[in-house]
Amino acid sequence: MPECRVQRRSPPRAGIAVGFVAVAVAWWAGGVCAGASFPPSETLLPATTRVWVSAADPQGLKERFERSALGGLLHDPLMSTFLDDLRTRNKPSADPLRGSLEITAGEVEKVAAGEIALGVVERPDGLLATLLLVDTSGRAAATAAIVEAVRARIVAKGGTPLTSQAPVEAFAVPAAAGAGEGPPRQVAIGVTPGVLLVGDRLDAVAELAATIAAPPGTGGGRAAALASLPAFTAVAARCGRDVPAAAPTVRWFVDPLAYLAADRRTFPPKKPRKGPDFIAILRRQGFDAVTGAGGCVFFGEGAVDLRHNTLIHAPRPPARQADGPDHLQKAARMLRFPNAAGMAPATWLPGSSASWLALEWDIATAFAAMPPLVDEIVGEQGVFEDVIASLEEDPDGPQIDVRDGLVKHLGTRCMVASDHVTPVDADCERMLVAIETSDPAAVAAVLKKGLTSEGEVREGVVGGHVIWETVRPAAGRPAAAAGAADDADDAGQRRRARQRDRRESDDTVWPNLSVAVAHGHVLLASHRDFLERVLLDDDASEIVEDGDYRAVADELHRLLGGDWSLNSFSRSAREIRPAYELLRAGRLAESKGLAGTLLRRIVEGADERDGSPRGPADVRQKVDGSSLPEFDRIAQYFGVNGVSMQSTPDGWYLVGVGLWNGPSPPAAK
Repeated sequence: MPECRVQRRSPPRAGIAVGFVAVAVAWWAGGVCAGASFPPSETLLPATTRVWVSAADPQGLKERFERSALGGLLHDPLMSTFLDDLRTRNKPSADPLRGSLEITAGEVEKVAAGEIALGVVERPDGLLATLLLVDTSGRAAATAAIVEAVRARIVAKGGTPLTSQAPVEAFAVPAAAGAGEGPPRQVAIGVTPGVLLVGDRLDAVAELAATIAAPPGTGGGRAAALASLPAFTAVAARCGRDVPAAAPTVRWFVDPLAYLAADRRTFPPKKPRKGPDFIAILRRQGFDAVTGAGGCVFFGEGAVDLRHNTLIHAPRPPARQADGPDHLQKAARMLRFPNAAGMAPATWLPGSSASWLALEWDIATAFAAMPPLVDEIVGEQGVFEDVIASLEEDPDGPQIDVRDGLVKHLGTRCMVASDHVTPVDADCERMLVAIETSDPAAVAAVLKKGLTSEGEVREGVVGGHVIWETVRPAAGRPAAAAGAADDADDAGQRRRARQRDRRESDDTVWPNLSVAVAHGHVLLASHRDFLERVLLDDDASEIVEDGDYRAVADELHRLLGGDWSLNSFSRSAREIRPAYELLRAGRLAESKGLAGTLLRRIVEGADERDGSPRGPADVRQKVDGSSLPEFDRIAQYFGVNGVSMQSTPDGWYLVGVGLWNGPSPPAAK
């Protein structure tokens, strides 16, 4: 057999797009037959499956989706011009399967008659293989036509047959023009009665075809299957416990660290980069206590437009009796999120905020667990403690005691709120972080000393509260000052100078950071105007008084009773509007918010893992958003959402809901 190594494709197809592709296929698939032609995919795929997404009832899922807010938005004629243009101009983003496995979502729709599953499997050589498994019961003619179309497409790209055994055929496909030099990639297709398999490695497709064809054992499938993993079993049991029996779901599972390690081996960066092995560091620092994550998603159940259940599996030993994962070791101890009562929005938060989130976090333990992680990332023992010491001892520094003066007085409740101002532009989004404190006066004194020691911070008073506002920092310290410290004979001076350089080397995340201590919290805002809204309390209402918030909170309490470690609420229209308006204006690449980043990756397939820095010259948009309608014309499709989380003996269990009371969507074409 001619050798054909897996092509080193661009990372988006291996990582971010996997979940998007599988869910998109599930949404648009159609037709379900009475009997499945193979056992559930989780019993067929091996235990080395790192990512798995499945829709057992794609037709039912499609029907529910089309009645949902998102389905209504995508079917609205106002969106048709933009979506058609997206499919035409940007095919890899609009239909990622086409670029990876040479089959389109539309072709899968024509042949699917039962379960659709997509798995990313780690092979014995440590590389990943992507597998698409489709139940085609009763659709032999349509399947044959689609396979012929895929075969013709491959040949047109210069694909050549590889030696294989029926029912699998495989091709070596040369790299696309402009994709750079590299070995050809494989596309393998297996067709048996009622089954279509497509994958990017011949050996993986052949093995799966043989597993399906083998006489079923007492349990069906294979012994060492994905379904045999304790993490998978725990996720399936917990997340499926309270799902309505009639609800068609998308189910998913990922083994995060194993997947990331295999992804790096399979799709190394185009440009070799020096730096630490973050995956190995996470394992050494105890984060491998997380053995898997997964859950289910479904649409249109009662008053809930969308719901998702998720379990992050990090089980504690049976002998431990504390609530939640208490066995976390080393730096992973920073993942302690205790359950607590009263997880409601603070009354002083602006009532019109786009989103709000509260988290119970053991900050003291997290701070104590941080040194070894920071040291490993930097690659120098004692770096963290040196920085802390320099903050206290350096004559040219703030001279503050971080542990006893600040961290000691912080509580466990953290809150984050977001919003935006008008006019909408790249700098219109706002964020506020609030951290509970047991001694506001002591914390304020430390902050005053630390912040005012910097020349780029100015002090003011708003609503009777002192605020410190960061002015954009200068380019750097004068060279003479650095040289004087470097030439000093005193080892302590050299160490303090080195740590001062470290503190000042990176630009701040929020160049307009504004800080205050009020309402029993340390308040950190991305912009002064948002902090002023909190301090002046000039909003006419509170979030807790909002009927939409109450509806979301009631639904979450019904689904997830008891105390929580996380609670959130968001208004989708206010969250998405800045990114949407920038997309319309051709300026999405300028967006600094999370929504903008996600939208850019969805519509453009953008990925920044190649190590290339982004600057003004990179601020350009690939997709034409000028055909999008004015936001007010589609705002009806955006509802309200909430997520709550409990720390449990099995890890962290999250339930999310989306409520929508919009009109019935237009009929699908």
